[in-house]
Amino acid sequence: MIKDQLKIDSKTEEFLKFILKNYDNFEEFIKKLKNHLIKEELLYDNILETNNDYDNYVQSLSEVIDKFFYSPYKLEINKNLLIEINKLINNEYSFREKNIIHRHFLHEVSDFKVLDREVSELFDKFSKNDFTVLENYCFLTYNLFKIYPFFNGLALRLIGNLYLMKNDYLPLILSTRFKSEYYYIFQYDFNRFKDSFLELMLKNIDFLSENLGMNQ
Repeated sequence: MIKDQLKIDSKTEEFLKFILKNYDNFEEFIKKLKNHLIKEELLYDNILETNNDYDNYVQSLSEVIDKFFYSPYKLEINKNLLIEINKLINNEYSFREKNIIHRHFLHEVSDFKVLDREVSELFDKFSKNDFTVLENYCFLTYNLFKIYPFFNGLALRLIGNLYLMKNDYLPLILSTRFKSEYYYIFQYDFNRFKDSFLELMLKNIDFLSENLGMNQ
């Protein structure tokens, strides 16, 4: 666990040094990162360019990233922010109002009647944890996807990435090549999930490096 955290810290530092050395304008890198994040998130949720709503999703994601990810203001990662992000992306103003069976996860998600209470309790614990940033990110991700308060997981991944970037980490931009592995580890208990998730984050940094030119 600690070894993987140190590896992530080291790889992140190496990646950022590369960015500072090879991009003449940091805004150029930010734009490329943003476009890559949007592309992979939509591909991950099987929202393709042939979909009627594709352009609307691109615009909505772009607005969310501009508004929150690069905001100079301190943002509190909480239930209200999660709802606001989901509203901007999916035009939904509250948690889902019926039960669902997620076709990829191997666990049952929470009953719609308890969503507000469970999400409130989760963010209360999240704000009081004495975990490291990476441990707290694992905690937030694991429990949000166990609850699954919306009809898709896009806002859940975005608020986790927002937390990472506000703490000087790279976002977890999941490639579809990791999709099965990602879904599979949510059946574990939290400690085992945490170890597997950090390993996935290491793979993600390598993937991001490849796609943003570090290994070219």
